Amino acid sequence: MEIRIKDLTKIFPGDAKKGIRDTVAVKDMSFVVPDGKLVGLLGPSGCGKSTTLYMISGLQVPTSGEVWFGDQEVTNLSPEKRGIGLVFQNYALYPHMTIYKNIEFPLTNLKVEVPLETFFDYSLSYDYKKDPRDIVPGIVKSIESLCRKLGLSKKQFSVSAKEEGESVHFAIALKGVSKSVRAAFDKHFPSIIEAKLVDEEETMVSEPLYDSTVRATVAAASEKETLSLAIKGKLGKSFSTAHIDECITSFRASAKEFGKIESAAIAKTGEGYELMGNITNAKRASLDELISAIESSFPYPGGVSYSISKVVDRLFEKNIKEALKKEKAAFSDFKLYFDRSNTKVYFKLKRISKDKAKEILDRLSEELHLVDLEVDTAQAIAHRSLTKEERRDIVYDVAKLVQVDEYLQRKPNQLSGGQQQRVAIARALVYDPDILLLDEPLANLDAKLRRYMRAEIRRIQKATNITTIFVTHDQEEAMAVGDRMAVMRKGIVEQIGTSDELYNQPNNSFVANFIGKMNFFNSKIVGIESDRIMCEVDGTGLVVPVCKTRNHVSSLALGKEVLVGARPEQLVVGKQEGKVRGTVRIIQHLGQFIRYEVELDPAVSRTIFEIDMPSLQADVKEHDTVFVEVKPDVVSLFDKEVDA
Repeated sequence: MEIRIKDLTKIFPGDAKKGIRDTVAVKDMSFVVPDGKLVGLLGPSGCGKSTTLYMISGLQVPTSGEVWFGDQEVTNLSPEKRGIGLVFQNYALYPHMTIYKNIEFPLTNLKVEVPLETFFDYSLSYDYKKDPRDIVPGIVKSIESLCRKLGLSKKQFSVSAKEEGESVHFAIALKGVSKSVRAAFDKHFPSIIEAKLVDEEETMVSEPLYDSTVRATVAAASEKETLSLAIKGKLGKSFSTAHIDECITSFRASAKEFGKIESAAIAKTGEGYELMGNITNAKRASLDELISAIESSFPYPGGVSYSISKVVDRLFEKNIKEALKKEKAAFSDFKLYFDRSNTKVYFKLKRISKDKAKEILDRLSEELHLVDLEVDTAQAIAHRSLTKEERRDIVYDVAKLVQVDEYLQRKPNQLSGGQQQRVAIARALVYDPDILLLDEPLANLDAKLRRYMRAEIRRIQKATNITTIFVTHDQEEAMAVGDRMAVMRKGIVEQIGTSDELYNQPNNSFVANFIGKMNFFNSKIVGIESDRIMCEVDGTGLVVPVCKTRNHVSSLALGKEVLVGARPEQLVVGKQEGKVRGTVRIIQHLGQFIRYEVELDPAVSRTIFEIDMPSLQADVKEHDTVFVEVKPDVVSLFDKEVDA
């Protein structure tokens, strides 16, 4: 199932009395996780990774924005209704339960769907020629076990047997079941005994029912309609952080008489600074006046914009709910929302015939002025608990998938860390979720086990084909596990792409330095050619050619100060005299390569190079004076104002 995130924002409230400002944890996040893919959320601590995951799961309520699973918006759904599996950093296994019980526990409260099709009562009669080795009571128990495996409760079936010499007559009753259940019974019954069906009766006991999803435009909006607004005021790059409190205070003062201010904060963006505020209980009739008051309260060079995240109309809501109750119609998921310039209503009619649903909607349209009705009808669904046999089969299948089937009778403290983490993943998978969310699941494991579990998570995700989001701060981990990665910084997604795209074509110096290591030289542009840019490293006279395909500078101009970025493998260190001189501070032998930590003077105060052993000068030692050579045409170019 595809996950779509649209303009997702989370602002945590501060405490004005203690001088603590509101905090923007996630800002205007939009991205798509394709169906069946694993995407890693990657970034340093405090960048908003886990907050994003918790908003997707429903554990955190977004300040604004939307979360979609497939074609269903789940922004306001509770976690248990989202069809997700969630694995935390800590295993959170029950220590007093066996591994079998730990995995089974979520299934004890799980409800499976039962389509409300046409249901029948079946009376089936079978004749069977008994084998001398047959134990008739055992056959009866096997038939009863088959009924339970098909999800039937004790009230929905009965089995009796009457022996007459070498023959046995079986009378089987299936009550309130669909034709699909009857077909499954017929398919599996011969695996118990080869008996002849001599008589059957079929009685219809219920008509099919449907759920109707309804969307409509409210043609006559009430004067009491109120809105929840997400306000954005663009302050530009020239905004001084010394005016943060003044700007927030002015915003709160200007909006106070129009509604309740839930949050107000200043966030830094690529285009400068931006005020982000949320207001609830604002009257729709005063919307233009509210925006005008905000715009005049403080200079906003980029203007003020807004989006409506919620509509409240108590009178309309009361009227429509009373009308539905009068019709004795079950309904759920009632919601008012704003679409372009209109108030829209959304709700579901539950377990109702198509004719009855049309009759109710026609009456609502006339009485409450609903227009542009859109109705989607699907088979109604009831729910039942899993049988013991169903739970057992699921537990064994999932335990085998994550390779803990040998340990089902052990307790958690008898397993290693990696085995316990696999049990935690199994417990999330038993739901058969549409979405799997992993919040730094390998953080508590040692380095060797983490490498092993990366491959395990990759294998499990490919085997199940579940759409998965994997949160981590370890770029090597994200590159090893994910199909794609979203790199975050300060609540903003800086870049989304595959491992190769992020490593070889980073958007800015932050991404370049976070995905692998990159060394930056303060430089200026001294020449612009058709296919390359010539940059001089400050204080060295060294001119480095940069291919235009590796240019990430917003605008090129001679004399512009930039950063030349070179990965450790794009540099060579040795004693042959050159223009970039430095001193070796530390040498680290890391197996397949040696890492040199060299302090350069005067271009860069400190940088790290990784060079393969065969290409190194054998006589380079710690504290030696060395010279660094930059390989041409493989380095990258970035704007200097972007933090590395």
